[in-house]
Amino acid sequence: MQVAKAERTLKHKLRPDNAFFKALHFDIFKCVPKEELHQFLLGLFGDHIVPATMYEYTMALRRPDLVKKNKSGSETFLITNKMLENVWKRLRDRLASIKSSTSMIEISSEYASHFYDMYVQKHAGKHMTGDRVRILLLMLPFVFRDLIAPEVCDVYPI
Repeated sequence: MQVAKAERTLKHKLRPDNAFFKALHFDIFKCVPKEELHQFLLGLFGDHIVPATMYEYTMALRRPDLVKKNKSGSETFLITNKMLENVWKRLRDRLASIKSSTSMIEISSEYASHFYDMYVQKHAGKHMTGDRVRILLLMLPFVFRDLIAPEVCDVYPI
């Protein structure tokens, strides 16, 4: 009764019908994240923002103006697969070079390799904890900076 009264006062539904609620054996309390930060870190940042950022870097290096046509009509990328692989290895090495004496965060080479395996090699069995994703959240903006500069300078010499 209180919900119906509040909905009339606010002139919108507080608990609108949702297909999830009609699903067989749906339990809303099992689906609610234990904490918002956990959902943000692992769900949004770890599963969406990091892969989307890496995809954008790849697409920046695979733009149509960076494709060369041969006399036979076949197309080749100016940024080869080997060069693209070097970009991601450089990212892994930058992560591994972060030391606590300069950044207050220590990233081991094992963690950097785990990141590389998970996001670049796309190993299905690899996962990250909230604390590990929190480290990425803090450090990736710094290690992504100028990441593709060598490849861009190779294509567009100054």
